[in-house]
This record gives sequence, structure tokens and C-alpha cells, in this order.
Amino acid sequence: MVSHDFPPARSPQAIRAMAFTRRLADEADQVWVLTRSRLPGFAEPALPANVRVLRASPGWLEERIDRLVARRRHSEVDDEAQPTADGSVNASPAALNWKGRAINRLRRTMDALCFPDGRALWVRDARRQLEALCAAQRPNVALVMHEPAASLLVGRQLTRLGIPWLADLADPVLAPYTPWHWRGPAARLEAAALREAGAASATNPATAALLAQRHGPLPHAIAVLPQGFTPQAAVPMPAGNGLRLVYTGRFYPFRDPAALLEAVAATPGVELVIAGPEMPEAVLAAATRHPQAIVLAGELGHRDALALQMTADVLVSVGNAGTAQSPGKVQEYFGAARPLLHVFHDDGDPAPALVQSTGRGLACPARADALATTLRELLALKRGGELGARFDLSPEAVADYHWDAITARLSALLAGLVAADGLVRRGP
Repeated sequence: MVSHDFPPARSPQAIRAMAFTRRLADEADQVWVLTRSRLPGFAEPALPANVRVLRASPGWLEERIDRLVARRRHSEVDDEAQPTADGSVNASPAALNWKGRAINRLRRTMDALCFPDGRALWVRDARRQLEALCAAQRPNVALVMHEPAASLLVGRQLTRLGIPWLADLADPVLAPYTPWHWRGPAARLEAAALREAGAASATNPATAALLAQRHGPLPHAIAVLPQGFTPQAAVPMPAGNGLRLVYTGRFYPFRDPAALLEAVAATPGVELVIAGPEMPEAVLAAATRHPQAIVLAGELGHRDALALQMTADVLVSVGNAGTAQSPGKVQEYFGAARPLLHVFHDDGDPAPALVQSTGRGLACPARADALATTLRELLALKRGGELGARFDLSPEAVADYHWDAITARLSALLAGLVAADGLVRRGP
């Protein structure tokens, strides 16, 4: 597996990589994971005995930032911003201090100068380690995970090395938020990955269709391997007459919570708890104006975020505007067995169909008036003791999105590549 992000990093891609790794290890003799170096002070994740992790240098800049962040973890002075396990510095819950802002500005500069972004500095050492691994071990098959797109720059080397590989694109390389000066290279890298890989996957049918339209006809169909969930231990819904909403994750310019914040503030009896890093100024301001309605829990590790989700009456997701991508948070929420409220910005968002087809919740347009009406309806259901019964919270409703089911489909794709390449190793 080639995946720049891997635990103890906290990104959604790291969670996906870990879920695949643990389950693929059940069927493989040996699994190697090639990823970035680990931030000092964070422990390696617990892994099956047949999994080995190779960590390549992220480059001179990130190595220096890693050392700075590691020192700051033990500092008693600069405690305004807390580092995440992938080395980034995030606010929790207030704004970044001057050092955190300086690091983020430096990263943005490198993103502007390097393709696909500053993580391209990882590629050189990762390629070296991948070539050495393939020469020494001759793996049967490889899984290359985007994003970031730096993983694809490394993974394309597998074609020259004669190793069949699957490109888990998940989302497009060329996205609406791709900087204009990198749009051409992003489109070419996306096309090359689809052309050179023996198989490819995306996280939803809309993204798979978009990629096929851009680059078809392709030598293979693009499989759909969505984000998944791990079931949580059952916990009763909160008592009381109020409606507790929980949102865990990031906000972006294309994932704007403004309408949601306005609706929550205007609906007595509703509380929204937000956990995530680097809250936008508008979110910080709304929490300051409405402290009883909007609560910031700061950045949480994955395990703590899952625990917070279990305290909700309703879990909230906010869709991406102008793209076929959908937040993997929707599927992660399935593990909590709570009703979902998905806020969508346009008809291109595929998440409303997912939420409605599973009977797991409601989808509402990103308009404050529509959201306020929906919140009042949910509050009435809660007070009437009918909230849980209104939706299908059974495990069967979302069984296709369990990580076990998704990895089974991935395993079949990888086995097909091995068989087609004639590299099946026979036991004694």
C-alpha cells in the first residue's frame, strides 16, 4: 500500500488506509505500507503481525516542522495551538497563535510552488523506498491511495517495476478547489493513473461517472469503494427535551455551515456541538454570539470524535458545493446508529440520495429557513419520543457501508489483478 497518510495521522484518508490494511492483512501473507515519517512523540498504531510500515522522509520542510511541533507538544508556554498527529498545527478551539499561522502560511507557499502541493517533497524518498521494496520482496499487487496526489506520483513507478496496482482515487485529482496553475498537471496525472493502473476506484457513483466521462473509454470500469464505518457500542439517545446536534470534521470554503449556524441560533431548544480543527472565523463568531446554542469542542482524535457522536440526538453533515464529492463523514456516522441531517448546497451533491436510500435521516438545502423548519420537526420528534422510530437505525440498513463489506470488494479487485498478471504464488 502506498498511502502518504497513515495513522497516527488523523486525516480521513489515514482512517481509510488503516481500515483497508487491517482487513487485507487477514488474507495476505504480508502487507507493506509505504507512508510518511511519523511525527516524534506519537506512537505507531497497533497493527497485525504481518503488517510492516515503511516511513519515508516528508522532505526538509516537513522534517523541520515535525521537530518544531514535537517540541511544542511539551512546551508550557506556547499552548494556544495543539498539533495533530500528521504534523499540522491546529487550533482547539480558538484561533492559531503566531507560530501556527506562520507554519500554515509556509505550507501554503509550498503548495503554490510544488505540484500537487507541498507533500510532493515526500515523493523522492518514497520512490527510493518503493523501488528497494519491490526489488527485495516482489509484491504480488499494490494499492495506491489518493489523496494526496503525491501518492499517485510515487505509485506510477509500479508500472515500470512490473507490479500490478489499483488506483484508489477516492476523489478526483482535478477538483473545483485545485489551484488554477495546477489544473493542467492535475488532469494529466488523473488520466495517467487511470490509464496505467490495472484497476481504479472512487468513493461514489457520481465521481466514478465523472472520471469515466473525462477520460473514457477506459481499459477497466471504475469501481465504487465508498468510505465506511465501524459499528460503535450501542448507547441510548440523550434524555431531556432539547435536541443535541453533533458535527465532527472540518469546514472549507466549499463546505459552508453559515445557513446551519443561522438556523440553530434561531431555533430555541437546539444545541449544535462542533468538533474539528481550524474553525473559520464565521464559526468562531457564531459560537461567541450564541454560546448556549453553538458549542466548540475543539479538535479531537478519531476515537474521541466517535465517542462524541454517540452523545448526539442527530448527527450533522455539510455537503460540498459544486462537486460530485461527498464527505466520508456521512458513512462514518452510520456507526453511531443516530439519525442524520445532511445539509446540501446544490443538486450535484450525491449524499442526499445516500441518506434517503438507507432511511437513515433527512437531507435539507442550505437555506436557514428550510433548516429551521427541519430542526423544529426533529425537535418535536425528540420531545414526542419518536425520533429514533422515525428512521431506520438498524445495522442492516447500512450493511453495504461497513468496512468489512467494502474491503471484501477491494480484496476481490486486487485478487483479480494478481490472477490477470499470472503472479499467484502457490504454497508448498
